[in-house]
Order: sequence, then C-alpha cells, then structure tokens
Amino acid sequence: MKPVRMPPSKLLTSLVPVAPLAMTAWALACGGSQPPPQCTVGRGGNAVRYTLVEGSGACAQKTGEIVGAQSYRVPGSGNPPTLSLQPNTLLSLKGQDPDTSHLTWSTGTYTTDYPEADSFCTVPSTSEARQVVGSSGTDVRYVWNNVRIYDSTAIPGTQWTADLTYSEGSCVAKYKAVGLFPAISCAVLSGGKPQTDPNTGKLVVNPALCKSRVLGLSIDPHFPVTCDDNSGLCVLAGDPPQATP
Repeated sequence: MKPVRMPPSKLLTSLVPVAPLAMTAWALACGGSQPPPQCTVGRGGNAVRYTLVEGSGACAQKTGEIVGAQSYRVPGSGNPPTLSLQPNTLLSLKGQDPDTSHLTWSTGTYTTDYPEADSFCTVPSTSEARQVVGSSGTDVRYVWNNVRIYDSTAIPGTQWTADLTYSEGSCVAKYKAVGLFPAISCAVLSGGKPQTDPNTGKLVVNPALCKSRVLGLSIDPHFPVTCDDNSGLCVLAGDPPQATP
C-alpha cells in the first residue's frame, strides 16, 4: 500500500505540535551530546522577519509575515527531503487566480539528509510560487534562495534564514528573511481584530504575548525574540543560531 501524503497546501496552514519541539525538550532533559536530527523545519506557521536588501516601490515595503513550512520525503527514493514554503500573502490570494498551474507554495530539495558540520541544512533554490488575481491582474511572485535551516538537537529546524526575491508585477525587491517556529502573534486585539495606533499607524503590541501558547505551541524560552509592531509577530532577534543558556 502506498503511503498517503497530504498536499503542501493542506499541511502548511495547520499549526500542530510536532517533533522539533519535542526533540528540544528531550535533548535538554537528557543533556550531553546527542546525534544530530535529520534535516527538517518547524512544520506549520513560521514568523518571518524581512530586511530589505534591494528595491523600491510597493514591493519593497514588506516587514514580516507568517510562512507555512514543512519538509517531506518521497519514500524509497533515496533522495534528500524536500522543503515547501507557503507565505500567507499568497495563501490569502488562493482561489482568485484562474490559472491552476500557479501554486501558492515553493519547493526545493535539501543538499543532504543530515546537517553539515556547522549544523545547517541548505536548500539552494526553490521553485517560483505565484498568484495572479484575475479581477485586478495583480501578479505576485516569491522565489526563495540560499535557505539555511539550523538543525541541532537543541534547535531542530526552528530557526532559519533565506534570500527572498519578491515581486508585484514589474516591481521587484530582494529581502533577507529570518524565520522562527512557531508563529506567535504579539498584536493586541479588539473585537477579534488587531488594534492600530492612530498616531503612528503601527500595530498596538504586547511583547508579553510572545511567551503565550497558541494551539499548544510556544516559542522556546531560550530563544531571544522581539515583538514586531509592523507585522504583529514575535520574531527572532538576530540571525540563527540564537539561544540563551
């Protein structure tokens, strides 16, 4: 019987407690040196912080968003795993593009099954994710390159970086992306919607929410995080690997 694998569009939108967090707790409890995990990434929503590298205009205004992520293997292929990334921007446009060949997620292949000596797993490039909104003709595209996921027993795939090329029509911008799993919101809600400061236009946030649990998930307390008042997300402070004793 062939194993059943859900398509990335179904898996990426769910936040489910998974092996990476359990492995972190196991490693800390056991102490000492442990064998490295296989290359993986926090499965579900990742809070991604963007830093503009090149570009101007409407496409150069991104500061952060939730990006669904998962790694999966083709059983019996003998090949390294595949990484899928699905940004919320494209997910929100799903169903508005009449061209079914345009996918909301990108995929790319890891170079190895296990982390390199520096504990990073690398996905050199990914396919293009794209949605063209039929009513307006808005053409939004994502291409991820140089994805580097930190995979150690203490930080098993929950911190990563990537180079993102993002475009809206003819407007193209390049960003450095830093991801953190799981995605936790620090935005203050009113009537179920995020509040906005009328003076600054930024979101009203509460950094204490970064220590909360959402659907049974929480950010590792050893990770230094900041509350981004642009995206309303708890994002990693600095570049991976980041952890306090």
